[in-house]
Amino acid sequence: MPIVLKQNTPIRVLHRRSVACRDRSVLEMSAERVVCKDSNLKNLFKLHIKTEAGTYVKEFVHGDRGRTTPNLCTILGCQTDILALDVEVNIFMQFFYERINVK
Repeated sequence: MPIVLKQNTPIRVLHRRSVACRDRSVLEMSAERVVCKDSNLKNLFKLHIKTEAGTYVKEFVHGDRGRTTPNLCTILGCQTDILALDVEVNIFMQFFYERINVK
């Protein structure tokens, strides 16, 4: 079942986006622990997340000072932040497949 987010325009883009509250969905999410021997960071994990187009992923992770709810901080009950972000794009255009009757 998707997690429905309420995302206010993020602080980092307020200068170029209109102020609005957008509903976006996290469709799938899984995590795997990352062991880093050369670091003092012991609570690292790689998050695999599939979202609706337009979801502010960084803000979902750290909460953007409460502007995205729920967020990973509230779900895990601790502070979270991003060290790196890799985006893989897989687009499913339902309207296109419905038009040509492909299922």
